[in-house]
Amino acid sequence: MGRAPAAAAERASHTATVVPAHEEAMPRTLPTTPPARPLPAPSARSRTSGTPQPRPDLPDRSERARPSRRCPHGRTPRRLLHTTIAGYRPLELLRRRGCQNVFRAAAPDGTHVALKTTCHDADHDVLARAHNEAHGLRAAAAHPHVADLAGEGVHRGLHYLAVTWQQGPTLHHLLEHLDHSMAAWSPGSADVFTRLTLALCHALEGLHHHEVVHADLSPRNIVVGHGHTLTLIDLDSCAWHGTPTPDTLHRCATTVYAAPECLAPWPRPVPTAASDQYSAAAILYRVVQQRHHLPDTGSRTRTRTHQLTRSPRPLTGWPATTWPHLQQTLHRALDPDPDARHPTTGDFTSHLRHALTLTGERP
Repeated sequence: MGRAPAAAAERASHTATVVPAHEEAMPRTLPTTPPARPLPAPSARSRTSGTPQPRPDLPDRSERARPSRRCPHGRTPRRLLHTTIAGYRPLELLRRRGCQNVFRAAAPDGTHVALKTTCHDADHDVLARAHNEAHGLRAAAAHPHVADLAGEGVHRGLHYLAVTWQQGPTLHHLLEHLDHSMAAWSPGSADVFTRLTLALCHALEGLHHHEVVHADLSPRNIVVGHGHTLTLIDLDSCAWHGTPTPDTLHRCATTVYAAPECLAPWPRPVPTAASDQYSAAAILYRVVQQRHHLPDTGSRTRTRTHQLTRSPRPLTGWPATTWPHLQQTLHRALDPDPDARHPTTGDFTSHLRHALTLTGERP
């Protein structure tokens, strides 16, 4: 196959949707024909010396999350179904990402958990992110908007991480419904956006209070529960109090929602609360406008260039007339300079609450 067909196949595969973990009552199917993919990039760290080596940028998380990647060490995840891993019994394969798999599993006490298994021979970056998530979950223990760590360890060559199961769909799966309801003004649509905005800010405030930064906030990593309660999941790219400096973790990022500093050439600065603030504003813009605040280029380099050289899209339609101060509040959070954003997550929340209270004309 020539370069052009291969490139076309790669672009086509980028649009494939993936059923994320932590989702209840949603259809979960795996594609029967894996999409074409380039060979994985070489490890950024020498196994012998532990010295970081130059490497290409990691792809966008939406690419990495496809269930078609096979473990290069021959570990077949379906063989783990209905076996026992440190007392956890995998019931259903939810996601397959190379050497890492996510199952819905039964815990020894009969409750359900999301069980992540990582091949012990996996690339250093994959194992590092698995250990990083465990550190982040411990740091955010007892936070009501973060899944609890149920167990972690190594079992017969597999590193496993079990977190409490979260009921409800992800925000990503609700976007189609939200796009329909937000297309025209109604008391219900305005109320839904206000409640969703404050719930997201409240969840972030609590996380940052525990000195944990999510660093990969996107609709796929937010579970929407009953009464618009939100739970933040997939903290494998998080930064927590005590993260080593200089930072050597190769974090995943959902390009169109990531802050510019999270897309900078490696080695990147450690993400901060201001990075999550940028991502939260990008998510809220997507919900209220049914489009992204910048073109979705699918490339880290092109997206970062756009972030640094162009202003975010203005608000249009009924949200712009109903909440005349909302654009200014979101655009400040979307500033490419972290120091120019709202001083704290609490300030961002207060400014958003103020902007959503001061209403202008109704359509």
